[in-house]
Amino acid sequence: MATTIIKSTLSTCEEEVYKKLIEALGNRLKRNVPLASYTTFGIGGKVDLFYPATKPEELISAVRMAQKLRLRFFILGGGSNILVSDLGFRGLVIKNECQRILTNQDSITCQSGAFLGDVVNLACKRALSGLEFAAGIPGTVGGAVRGNAGAFGKSIGNVLTRAVILSEKGEIKEVDKGYFRFAYRESRLRSCESCGQTKEVLLSATFELKKQNKEEIEGKIKRNLKEREKSLPLKERSAGCFFKNVIANDRKIPAGFLLDQVGAKGMHEGEAKVSTQHANILINAGNAKAEDVRKLARKLKKKVTEKFDIKLEEEVVYIN
Repeated sequence: MATTIIKSTLSTCEEEVYKKLIEALGNRLKRNVPLASYTTFGIGGKVDLFYPATKPEELISAVRMAQKLRLRFFILGGGSNILVSDLGFRGLVIKNECQRILTNQDSITCQSGAFLGDVVNLACKRALSGLEFAAGIPGTVGGAVRGNAGAFGKSIGNVLTRAVILSEKGEIKEVDKGYFRFAYRESRLRSCESCGQTKEVLLSATFELKKQNKEEIEGKIKRNLKEREKSLPLKERSAGCFFKNVIANDRKIPAGFLLDQVGAKGMHEGEAKVSTQHANILINAGNAKAEDVRKLARKLKKKVTEKFDIKLEEEVVYIN
């Protein structure tokens, strides 16, 4: 999940800010941490300050301190669907490791740092249907809600009923589905972003499901995973699908189809490359730089615009 805020003060009073954060957060706060190893792309420079939050109270405390100090911060989930600058991130990265998942009779409530795959598996174990479409989607619940993740014609917005968020004023509040203004790969959390930041933080989400035969649920999950494996290069380092599908005249045109038509597969810029298996997957084929990926993305967008007069929009978020 991506997040938040205001003007960085690190350039002028780094030591004072660091001291105050250490006092509030403890010695798990680290400095100058490379972000590449925390992203599925394997790309990204160092962040000034890095803090792993394993409990909601730690996550809330870190966010509130960043807000109080007027410090730029970004909440990192599973590291998919993002591209971190080669220059890293000036400010604080809060690694969301809040992963508790609870099941009720017909629902699941999970903390925003829980991996979506774990939620799908637990739902299956409890014979709860409704999340099978999410099998194989990487990342955390926070990221899935933020980007209204989906597949096979369904998305997170179809099953989410309520959530708990931390507002830009540091207030905890419960909201319903309508609050997020879900659209195709969009939500309130994403639409107010700037440079990978938003003003609100998802703490937990509740999904309304329904009881079904466990074997039927397992069958759907297996079929969905098999379908994904046919086209997605699961073993290559990528951020997932790079561009959103195009909605035109009430129909969806896959970005991968458009890119296929312009010969995107195999195109490269430095060690950033378009997968030969899926034209909408950009991969790190070695030691690619973020700038290589961005240059390649610009080339692809230009080719699609020239051929189809369609402007592709990134699904991946650029950080910094």
